Amino acid sequence: MKISDVLAISGKPGLFKVLASSTKNLVVESMIDGKRSSVPGSIRVSSLSDITMYTLENDVPLKTILHSMHEKTKGTATISHNSSPQEVKDFCDSVVSDLDHDRVYASDLRKLVQWYNLLISQKALPFDPEDIEKDGKGSDDSKDSKDSPATKAAKAAKAKTATPKGGGKAAVKKTARKSPKGKTSGTHAAKKG
Repeated sequence: MKISDVLAISGKPGLFKVLASSTKNLVVESMIDGKRSSVPGSIRVSSLSDITMYTLENDVPLKTILHSMHEKTKGTATISHNSSPQEVKDFCDSVVSDLDHDRVYASDLRKLVQWYNLLISQKALPFDPEDIEKDGKGSDDSKDSKDSPATKAAKAAKAKTATPKGGGKAAVKKTARKSPKGKTSGTHAAKKG
């Protein structure tokens, strides 16, 4: 399985496999219960290949962390995400020693452990070799390769929800129009005083 075909969907627990995509929605299957559903383009989705975690020096791609977890546990499941926050933190620190705990919260670590165990239960790890090589260790084919359906959907969702430059609200141009009697009417409210 390719890491780019695995999605995290905002507001939904677990991970999802992409089955089909169109310009308006995605058809996904839950890795938790196998139920299929349609996800509209207005919902934020993230491909696991696009997610990184903060460390004290650089951001580390999630696929690298999952690969390290797979090597550390020798391909078996690890502690439960419902374990104590300290146990989850200790396990994650043993995999990535320089996590920035000011920006990576306990809830993020729980989600990481839950996702890892879910991927192991689905026999999705290790990911396809070319996904690991694109991490910067192998050839740089990522610029020339076509985006997966999940990546295309994530990009389309971002484009729909992107804010204009400056990060503020989009400026709305209001125009006045002439009424039949020659008076100006429009959407501008008159300022008093």
